[in-house]
Amino acid sequence: MLADRIKELRLKAGMSQQRLGSLMGVSAVAVGKWERGQTQPDIATLTRLADLFGTTMDELCGRDVRETPQEGSISIMTRAFRQLTPDEQEKYIAVGRALFAHAFDAAEGKGQP
Repeated sequence: MLADRIKELRLKAGMSQQRLGSLMGVSAVAVGKWERGQTQPDIATLTRLADLFGTTMDELCGRDVRETPQEGSISIMTRAFRQLTPDEQEKYIAVGRALFAHAFDAAEGKGQP
């Protein structure tokens, strides 16, 4: 259920209802209503919630999404990336580009696809 999932993710992130509301541009009362299932966030807010919690809309809304072990690792890495500072993100990208230069070259039209 969406209400339970929002509360679960908020608590896992160590956030108060007030903090989550502040990040979403709503009141703590609105967050409380979401978590009790009295109201639901609009689609734009759901998208922002999924991004904030480093999850997908499917997972946020309770859809059972099965990932391969590799996809699970990528999801973990993506969530970790979002928590880095901009400087740390640049370093992370530089390492990725070095490891996967062939893929970046192909994507940018510099090499063979």
